[in-house]
Amino acid sequence: MNVIKTKDNLVLQDKKIVEKLKFLAKKSPLKRSRICLHKSLKDNTNEMIIALMKDSYIPPHIHPNSKSESYHLIEGKMKVFIFNKNGKIVKVIKMGDYKSGNIFYYRMNKGYYHMPVSVTHFCIYHETYSGPFNKKKDVHFPKWAPDQKKFIGVKSLISKVKKGF
Repeated sequence: MNVIKTKDNLVLQDKKIVEKLKFLAKKSPLKRSRICLHKSLKDNTNEMIIALMKDSYIPPHIHPNSKSESYHLIEGKMKVFIFNKNGKIVKVIKMGDYKSGNIFYYRMNKGYYHMPVSVTHFCIYHETYSGPFNKKKDVHFPKWAPDQKKFIGVKSLISKVKKGF
């Protein structure tokens, strides 16, 4: 299982969780893992620490305008591709940890089609999302985005991204 859930009222994490998440991501067919720092999807704030490997594919998606989402990089680097409704790239956010000199934090206060892609072997980041979370209502995958189940390798997607799908 690549998802760890916590039921603690006081949640503290150190570098051991990063190593565990990396281990789980390596074993996962999706090449990612997470620890949920919130107790329930019904919580008003959902927080996760996510390990994303370079070959992982999170399809472009959008959240409702009433929901915000933020990423705070802990380790590694990623690019967050922002798309218009037709799948054309409108912005690429180059992220890294604080010491990298790159953007280390971003927040979306309204819905944008977006796709995080690790550009290092591992990218570890803290994600915060406005809850409660209901996947059917809170995540929309556009028709122009390749399906996660049929997708093989991020490299071909990146070339499609550069061409605007």
